[in-house]
Amino acid sequence: MSVLPRLHLGLLSMHAGAPRMNGGIGFAVDGPNAEIKAKLASSIEVVDLRHSPMTDAELGQLQHALTTLSERLEFCNGATIEISGAVRTHVGMGSATAIRLGALEALALANNHAIARDMLVAISGRGGTSGIGVNSYFDGGLICDFGRAGNGSSFTPSSQARTALAPLALPSVQMPAWPVLLCIPRAIRPKTQEEEAAFFARTAPLPAAASFEASYIALFEIYAATIERDFDAFCHGVNHMQTTAWKHAERAEYGRALSLISEGLQDAGARCVGMSSLGPMLFCFADPSRLNDIAEAARNLDCEVHRVQPANRGREVQIAHA
Repeated sequence: MSVLPRLHLGLLSMHAGAPRMNGGIGFAVDGPNAEIKAKLASSIEVVDLRHSPMTDAELGQLQHALTTLSERLEFCNGATIEISGAVRTHVGMGSATAIRLGALEALALANNHAIARDMLVAISGRGGTSGIGVNSYFDGGLICDFGRAGNGSSFTPSSQARTALAPLALPSVQMPAWPVLLCIPRAIRPKTQEEEAAFFARTAPLPAAASFEASYIALFEIYAATIERDFDAFCHGVNHMQTTAWKHAERAEYGRALSLISEGLQDAGARCVGMSSLGPMLFCFADPSRLNDIAEAARNLDCEVHRVQPANRGREVQIAHA
């Protein structure tokens, strides 16, 4: 099974007392991906072969989700789940959600069980903060979701948010084939799950006006520009989102080091530069003729660079018959 990363442009409803909380806007890209293989075994084991694997605690969380699925559906067999590929963890690619969904689905398919989408999402425990990852996993494209009903619970990252209801999303929109550069700063340390939770605790809730601004940009600028294939308006929306209260706070976590890279990409010709999720990965759009110059500038700024495109498809499943 091949699963794709997603770019998360921003959270939307982050003020207290809102009828709906969290939500967001983002889209899938066609790489770097993760390959997930499931081979029947007597027990459940997870092996992460990537250059930057999950921590032991994160592997334990994934194994717990797999065991929960196996027990609930009374599978007769376990499986060895092998994870490989170039997708990175904790840089803003949404790898935790994509890999967890892929591993659960692979375990089910290995046991000849076609698991329903809603059940897969529910057992994964993902999507409690934003539904971008759980929807892009299946559908790809650009997704704007309205989060979950506000029930007085605290604002937390996806690794800790829990909800019994699937996030409510608008229909996904086909993204144009605009090339994207992903720039991962090598010198900036990604946030741990604990640091993400601490950031949420000290940053939320925001004033209501901040949520209204972010939601307007998401819908009236980014979502609308995508439907109309308006590259200029889309780039304006991405840049505008960086100035919103929540995204500004996320970017401020990395201080001047991130700002220098963002400014360098813009100086090299990027039409817009955004940070995905809590970063530190940056993404940028540009006129195709400028992409090589921008990629070279990113490398000179000590970034790992990937040239990708938006993906209007979800995961790809291959079943090998013995």
